[in-house]
Order: sequence, then C-alpha cells, then structure tokens
Amino acid sequence: MKEINRKKLIYSILKEIEKGNEPKREDYGLEFEQWGELAELIRDCGFVRNLGVMYANDVVYIVSFSSAKITIQGLDYLEENSVFARTYKGLKEVRDWLK
Repeated sequence: MKEINRKKLIYSILKEIEKGNEPKREDYGLEFEQWGELAELIRDCGFVRNLGVMYANDVVYIVSFSSAKITIQGLDYLEENSVFARTYKGLKEVRDWLK
C-alpha cells in the first residue's frame, strides 16, 4: 500500500468521532497493522478517550472507536488543521480525499 497522509487520516478520524460516528478500518482501506498503529498514535497523543486497543502477544488484536470521545487536545488538532475542513466530505469519499 502506498504511503498515506497521516495528518489527513487523523483529521478524518477525529472529525468522525466529533460528529458521533464510529470510524472503522474498512472505511479507510487500511491494513490491520496500520489501523492499530494509528489508533495507538491517536490514543498516545491524547486526542481521544475511551479508545479500545487490545493486544495479544504484544500485537494489536482489536481496535474499537465505539466508545471514543474527542478530547480538548483532539479539538485543538482539528482547529490547527482546519485547512482540511474545506475539502473533507465525510467517510463516503474519504479514500479519494486521502489520495
């Protein structure tokens, strides 16, 4: 898979959580390993709370955004990257938007 724009990806995920949607790996066409790394990054940066990441043998096994809530840091990220708001149309068109 080609390199993805992580800033845009994080923006999209945070925006969907802010809107009350649950982002899923399939929406973005990511490999499970990429999805797990991204979830850990979002969690470790403090952008969301209640993000479920489960491990088996030190490998991400389950990622769940179902209870995730955006934090002040996450809202700050959205504001700091508001340039993306002009072109972001939501999950329906997210794969094309990430290109």
